[in-house]
Amino acid sequence: MLIESLKSLGARSLKDGSQDKLSISQVESELNVKFSDSYRSVLESYENSIVFDHGAIYKPVEKSPVDNTDGFQSLEMLYGLQGDSNLVSRNKMYKGQIPKECVVIGESVGGNQVCLSRASGKVYFWFHEAEIEDHSLFEVAESVNNFIEGLLPDDMQNSDKREIDESGSFLDF
Repeated sequence: MLIESLKSLGARSLKDGSQDKLSISQVESELNVKFSDSYRSVLESYENSIVFDHGAIYKPVEKSPVDNTDGFQSLEMLYGLQGDSNLVSRNKMYKGQIPKECVVIGESVGGNQVCLSRASGKVYFWFHEAEIEDHSLFEVAESVNNFIEGLLPDDMQNSDKREIDESGSFLDF
């Protein structure tokens, strides 16, 4: 069911030329996490990081400083098993920045991260500009399955939805 949800958003593997592929068991061992069977299927199906031809947005449970006026946030990509943006390399990149109980699984707008709690299995948005670590996580979904199933196409990806001013530039505000 998760794969069908992703397909409806035009999900595709991000090809970056890297041939090194990690196994799911390697990733889980390295990151000290256990993924759900359905999320494991997603990782196996796409292998590389996942990007969205139709854009992807989600509505978090808790409001954050970067929600749009309708309460949504953009999802840029979900990290995969292979390539420069694989799960292990991205978690190494954010080690010491992301709260220890979390594993990064994707990137949101502005370099913020989508995280999975090792303890609860909940999905969080990590706001990298938070002044206090205690105020950097915002709950997004009860589980990674709920998170992926709740993704919606980003209507702003379609240029006919944007206003164009006289200079021809797009106005997103």
